[in-house]
Amino acid sequence: MKPDPAVLQSCLLFRGKSVEDISAMLQTMIYTVKPLRKKELIVNEGETADHIGIILSGQVEVQKNHSNGNNVTIARLGRGQTFGEAVLFRKENVYPATIIAPGTCSVMFISKQELLRLFAADTDMLSSYMENLSERLVMVNQNIEILSVGTLRKRIVFYLLKQADQQNSNSNTLKLPFSRKVWAELLNTARPSLSRELAFLRDNGWIDFKGSVFTLLNREGMEGLLERNSTAKKANQ
Repeated sequence: MKPDPAVLQSCLLFRGKSVEDISAMLQTMIYTVKPLRKKELIVNEGETADHIGIILSGQVEVQKNHSNGNNVTIARLGRGQTFGEAVLFRKENVYPATIIAPGTCSVMFISKQELLRLFAADTDMLSSYMENLSERLVMVNQNIEILSVGTLRKRIVFYLLKQADQQNSNSNTLKLPFSRKVWAELLNTARPSLSRELAFLRDNGWIDFKGSVFTLLNREGMEGLLERNSTAKKANQ
């Protein structure tokens, strides 16, 4: 099965390359493409990372398994995104989390050895790879920032404000990029707790929502809540 070059254009690794360029590269590249069924395991936590995965269709979930049996979704990755790049070249190159297919999807795998060959032949790909690692680090830092904000209500407000700015700086309307279940896990809370806080914010005129679409009705008040949190921290220092 040959990957669609147009899909690979959305992958940071191939950024800046034309469909024709990618088609030519695929003629000489060594890779595999694997179609995956719903709930199929892609990578188990602790496995050796010797390939990078590129999502060609559907989505994959990165999950952390805890000793109490609970699985927490750390991230959900979609078409064009990659996994495995952060640990591929580590001395202890093992996956720190489990990766599964929440629905049907397909993934392209490129080995470490093949990547090294590509990097040697094309320094632009190496630069793109490093950029991908940097963006992934930023995502991790953003998750840490969310969890450090304070109460669940403040974490929700912080996340909604960030998403509104990232999706459209001129609008107070945003769309969640994932399900409420995944959002609750990102905020380190239970879904019923998230629902209660969202209902509180809606009933008090701060936000409105329908499905995954949210509207910020009182942005000034939301920003004020976070500013009070920041002021209180400085006073205690």
